[in-house]
Amino acid sequence: MAVIPNGFEGQMPKGLELLNMGKVRNTFVLPDHPDKLLMVATDRISIYDFVLPAFVGQKGAILTAMNVFWRQFYGDQFRHDLVAHGAAIDEFLPEALRRNRELQAVATVIQKYGMIPVEAIVRGYLTGSSVKPYLSNGVVCGHRLPPGLHDGYELPYPLFTPTTKASVGHDEHISADSVAQEYGVWLERLALQAYMMARQYAIGRGIILVDTKFEMAKSILADELLTPDSSRYWGHQAWVEAQKNGELPPSFDKQYVREWGKTVGIDKLTDPDDPNQIATVHGLTVPQDVLDMTTKIYRYIFWRLVGQKLEHFQKDVMGIDREMPKVNVDIVLGSQSDFTKLVDLFNYGDHIASWHPFAAFFKNVKSHRIHIISCHRNPDELRQYAESLSDVDVIVAGAGLAAQLPGVLKAWLDHYGKSVPVIGVGFPGPNEEANTAACLSIEQLPGQPVELNGEGKAYFGKEGFKAALIQAVLGEFLPKKNVPKPAELNVLFSLEQFS
Repeated sequence: MAVIPNGFEGQMPKGLELLNMGKVRNTFVLPDHPDKLLMVATDRISIYDFVLPAFVGQKGAILTAMNVFWRQFYGDQFRHDLVAHGAAIDEFLPEALRRNRELQAVATVIQKYGMIPVEAIVRGYLTGSSVKPYLSNGVVCGHRLPPGLHDGYELPYPLFTPTTKASVGHDEHISADSVAQEYGVWLERLALQAYMMARQYAIGRGIILVDTKFEMAKSILADELLTPDSSRYWGHQAWVEAQKNGELPPSFDKQYVREWGKTVGIDKLTDPDDPNQIATVHGLTVPQDVLDMTTKIYRYIFWRLVGQKLEHFQKDVMGIDREMPKVNVDIVLGSQSDFTKLVDLFNYGDHIASWHPFAAFFKNVKSHRIHIISCHRNPDELRQYAESLSDVDVIVAGAGLAAQLPGVLKAWLDHYGKSVPVIGVGFPGPNEEANTAACLSIEQLPGQPVELNGEGKAYFGKEGFKAALIQAVLGEFLPKKNVPKPAELNVLFSLEQFS
């Protein structure tokens, strides 16, 4: 069993025998179902094979829901071990454990299988642990690659790069040929097929499935599928921009925690079974802001891939009886004329028909306030608004013509340390040139600190405004900031500098 810090065992359903405690999941025996197991995903997190003394809020629920989603995505294409999820697990539990919404959110009933001791890893990009062997001899797990590749390079074809599945210590790379000799070629074939199906789906949602690991029984996909714990995800557009500069984009996984781990030397520890090294890690305190950001990252990638917030998926798909989260939204418009064109939207109120496409906003909004502040004519009022802002989850900011309001407001929020997301909306002007200017003033901000639509464009017009409001209550957001740039005052120069 993994060495778990004291007090971080996670949910332990009373009356069930613990069969195994892994780095993240606890497995329990089901007394009346000897051929099945109860798998409980905890909020624990591990990096560099060490379990940290910390919980990442909602992580277990996100992993469980993600597993359910991908198994439903594959349908009958592949066999898997999932028997029941959500409210349906009650059928297999003792009476005392039934109707427990928290347990339903993190537990699944799975079929018991003998697992193959191989991590079936598939890579579509050269990055992570594959870079070092490639730079050494051009070979990754028996695959010879062309010369001249760099970190983040899209491989000409996906590679099956298996590792051992060590019960103690680190997993080690092994060749694809040795796995085929031991278990047959089906394992590689199944892993590649499952990866390619998921990769094609993800890119359709603007996400790159960089690499992932599968665990299998005989022709069975088991354990976790394509979660942020077992997979590396990048935003496609972010990858395109990063590669122009020879960089990597941010990962939507636990890389954020790994980066913190590097600052305290966990990446330098070599033996996760050494009691002294374990004690060193277990004696650390993971900053709360690192844990909170990781929760946001996990929620964000779930939403990007699934298309629903976690709570909506739990209710609609997993059958868990729970309340939906409500969002406080502020609406900031640049002029009274903008509001006049939109005022009819807010006459619906709570009486809007459930079938109406705008119903999602009123159903999921907790409060919505409307402000009219011109960034040009009311600069100090806009500054004061940003400075005093509190209890707001999302801002929808819209303006016409040059549409500088969203960007200027975001800059003031950054100045005052407010990480509230701003969704930018451009409103129509007198001609097409004005319309183009309104959108570009939002889209072309350095670093894209203002939120855009799913196609990377500014929301536009009345329909775009409605879509932005729906996004405000149904979407997930990661903190964004303007790209820092130092001011330079009283600059001295000579003509020779520019010759």
